[in-house]
Amino acid sequence: MPDPVQSPLNPRPTANSVQSLAVATSTDTPAPLPLPITGRAWARQMVAIAAGLGMFLSALDISLNVALPYMARDLDATLQTIQWVIVVYVASRAALVLSAGSFADRFGLRRVYIFGAVTYLAAMVCIGLSSNLWSVVAFRALQALGSGCLFAVSPAIAARLFPENRRGLAMGFTTGSQALGAVAGTVGAGMLVQWGGWETIFLGRVPFILLALVLGIWWMSGSAPSRASGTSRGSFDVVGAVTLGAALLCLVIGLRLGRAVGWAAPIVLALLSLAPVLLVAFWWREGRAPWPILPRELLGVPGFVIPSTSVFISQLGVFVVWFIFPFYVGDVIGRDAVAMGTLFALMSILNMGASSAGGWLCDRVGAVRVGAVGLTAVTAGMFLMGTLTSASAFSEVGVRIAIIGAGLGFYQAAAYTYMMSSVETGRLSTAAAALSLSQATGTVLSVAVTGGVFALFQDRFLATLSGAGVSGLELETGAFMLAFRAVFWLGAALTGISGGIFLLGLWAGRSRSNSG
Repeated sequence: MPDPVQSPLNPRPTANSVQSLAVATSTDTPAPLPLPITGRAWARQMVAIAAGLGMFLSALDISLNVALPYMARDLDATLQTIQWVIVVYVASRAALVLSAGSFADRFGLRRVYIFGAVTYLAAMVCIGLSSNLWSVVAFRALQALGSGCLFAVSPAIAARLFPENRRGLAMGFTTGSQALGAVAGTVGAGMLVQWGGWETIFLGRVPFILLALVLGIWWMSGSAPSRASGTSRGSFDVVGAVTLGAALLCLVIGLRLGRAVGWAAPIVLALLSLAPVLLVAFWWREGRAPWPILPRELLGVPGFVIPSTSVFISQLGVFVVWFIFPFYVGDVIGRDAVAMGTLFALMSILNMGASSAGGWLCDRVGAVRVGAVGLTAVTAGMFLMGTLTSASAFSEVGVRIAIIGAGLGFYQAAAYTYMMSSVETGRLSTAAAALSLSQATGTVLSVAVTGGVFALFQDRFLATLSGAGVSGLELETGAFMLAFRAVFWLGAALTGISGGIFLLGLWAGRSRSNSG
């Protein structure tokens, strides 16, 4: 086994670790020992593959969009009820991921990785064998637990495998693995569904999960993480985990029900009113917990706050690509599902390549600069999306989606690099989980807010065009395209704001240097 002092899994403290979370945890609750690995070169490679598989598996869920119509038919579900398959997953993952990250930092990455893989495996088998909608929905919550664990620890595992001066390369590998999962999900989903039904979307992941389990159990084997003397297992902040999870569940489900049954419905008002109360209770608890889910001191670290905020705002803007853009491709320019899959595969492939290149560049020119360039490309792509018309060529659409995909790849690698280079080793999983949570909440709010804005604009333009004498298909297409332009330009504005926030990292870095 490598010397633990020399191993990049246990880097020596440096003078630059000003933002160390030694202040974030009490002196009697140190972080666990670094992730144990067996052997040398082979072990590092196998553990790296395991980390990549964790992100790969987390990204495969994009394939579910292809399977939803088949699931609705076979499970006798309506358009409204089948959406709970997605809503429950997103809500549960958002509610659980930060707690999973904190638990991993406290008790060890390996055990959370293995638990996540086992849980994910059980969920896939149970969903694949389910015969009714609500059992699928229930097991999707179980899948969210497994996926959240993998998503929280995989970037932390990769970060510990590389020295600090190669942190960008590690995060480029991590986000590239996630993009590869999106490629596999978009390209393979249609074939799997045609071959074996919607169940294969879930059962087809079993070999990958088994491989992840073998790698995790065999190559991460070693001594268990230590617990500080006098500190019991109960030091994990169960109260904080419950209050945070309940708050996020209330928020996500409240937003979903608001669009379905109306914002004035009693259940919606109750859920959306309860969410901030629970968040206040969570904040109060975090100031008193021996091992908080989210240490308050992290909110004073620019490298934690800036990427978290930027990821939330950028996701709020860019997610219209996934839930508005498909209607343009299918209904306005009349392309089939194969063409749709081709566009999203192109986006994912460029995302994967740009993630790898972006991580490499982060180690050379800095994560903030790479992230700002990536968000500039995303903003340009979103703006150009708003210039499409009902007569635009397929190639014009492809160019725009390619720009967005490449820009996201650079940005995602930079955001993870910036975040994971700014926190202490003992809180890497918490940091990765915070980015996942920012992304999830941005997605949920994008569907609720941007979707509402789109509907508002579409109704307004329908009335305007109808008053001008336009009717029939021309009326519907014209109103859709005007609303489409509005939300994509709104998305461009949001990603531009996100880029401006990310650039604050340069100012924060200079301020830190001057104060040092």
